[in-house]
Amino acid sequence: MSQLAERPSRHVVIGGGSGFIGSALANALIQRGDTVTLISRSSGEGRITWDALRRTGLPPCDVVVNLAGQHILDMRRRWNDAYRDEVLSSRIETTETLVQAINNSATPPAVFVSTAGKCFYGTRELDSADPVPELDEDSAPMGMDFPAELVGQWEAAAEGVDQNRIRHVKLRIGVVLGKIERKSHIGKLWRIGRARGFLPIIRLPFCLGIGATIGTGKQMFPWIHIDDMVGVMLHVIDNENATGRFNAVSPGIVDNREFTECFADKLGRRVRWSVPEWLVRAVVGDERSSILLRGQLVRPKRTLEAGYVFAYPDIESALSDLVKKTF
Repeated sequence: MSQLAERPSRHVVIGGGSGFIGSALANALIQRGDTVTLISRSSGEGRITWDALRRTGLPPCDVVVNLAGQHILDMRRRWNDAYRDEVLSSRIETTETLVQAINNSATPPAVFVSTAGKCFYGTRELDSADPVPELDEDSAPMGMDFPAELVGQWEAAAEGVDQNRIRHVKLRIGVVLGKIERKSHIGKLWRIGRARGFLPIIRLPFCLGIGATIGTGKQMFPWIHIDDMVGVMLHVIDNENATGRFNAVSPGIVDNREFTECFADKLGRRVRWSVPEWLVRAVVGDERSSILLRGQLVRPKRTLEAGYVFAYPDIESALSDLVKKTF
């Protein structure tokens, strides 16, 4: 978590604050004495709607964090033009709405934290003899695909904030790993349960003993523990010198095979096969298949230089904390 000195209590507004990362951030802020208001599709205590934001503007606040956006890898949704447009609009239009509300505020927040994905860096076919390029906050995309184009447009929408009045921090987030929670006797029996983050997508086949690497397994897997995800956000909020881009990824990056074998080991399982690339493309669609089949060796260079100390810098310690066997 943030190692900086205590700060005065703040009012923090979070766009998309009811999601996985937003909920964790809101809880951490409240625990340390800050006030939180969520922007969501439904109204309620401690919430405002996006429609209300458009009509009445931003409430007085010290910090705005934007985490709004439809999950691109929602496996419950078939990839088609309608879902593609929904993914785009859920990120770009909400960001533009929030930026306009910030800029129109007579007393704007001191800090705006915009978020996007590590997919900004794109993907490309790599020859087996070529070293995997290392990418940090100053690196240009190594190739363009749909996820990279999406992130580029998402970040461009956030650039409209008035940086003469507002400190703008831009986070590029890796795959966020959260705890697996077991809520029922059946869940305990089958070693499965409710989880948030990346683990819900993959937990069931692993729990049933049929977990697999994806494609070659050599693609890099930029990940971050949910506690460090929250920690990075608190750190850049509190650090008045923090501005510009920061990669929210663990320094201990691994490839897909290393991650898969470590995850299986924590569940007392073995990895016996690999999902062929053609099957991944058939299931998730060509445009988003690169998220699973191609990786990026992303380093948190500026994040470390800014003084953030990762609580879980390697995959072994992270999964030991997040995954518990139940017999």
